[in-house]
Amino acid sequence: MPERVSLDRKIIRVFAVLGLVTFLVSLGLLIVARLSLGSGGELRQLAGADFFEKFGLWLALGSLLFALAGLKTASGIKAARRWAWPASLVLAVILLVLFPLGTIFGLKLLFDLFSSEVKDWFRTSGHIPVSGVGAGPEYRGPNPDLIRQLEEQSLKRKK
Repeated sequence: MPERVSLDRKIIRVFAVLGLVTFLVSLGLLIVARLSLGSGGELRQLAGADFFEKFGLWLALGSLLFALAGLKTASGIKAARRWAWPASLVLAVILLVLFPLGTIFGLKLLFDLFSSEVKDWFRTSGHIPVSGVGAGPEYRGPNPDLIRQLEEQSLKRKK
C-alpha cells in the first residue's frame, strides 16, 4: 500500500474514532440531562434541555453514522475494495465542513485521492473506474488457468 493511501486511511480512521467519541459524549450528556433535570418543568426549560435533547440526539446519530462509515471505508481501503475510493471521496467532502481540522484534512484527502499515486494504486488493483462513471475494471484477457480447469471438468463429466 503506498504511503499516501496509508496516510489517507489513518486520517479516516482518526476522524471515525472522533465520531465515536462524539457519539458517546453526546449520548452521555443526554442521559445526564434527562436524569438530573427530570421529565418536565420550568428547570428543563431554563436549562434548554428540550432543545439539547433534539439537537443532541441528531448530533449523536450523525456522529455514529459518520464513524461507522469511516471505519468501513478504512477497512475497504486496507482490503483495496472497489467502493473505497468513492467512499473516501464522500468522507473527504464531509470533512471539509468540520472547520478547522476537518477542512485541513478534508483538503489533504481530496488532493491525495486525485493524485496519480493513489489513482494508480486503485487502478492496478482494478478498483477504480478507468473511464467514465461506474466503468468496470480493466479487461486483462482470458484466464488460462480457469479455461484449463473448465476443460478438465468437462472431460471428467464426459467419461
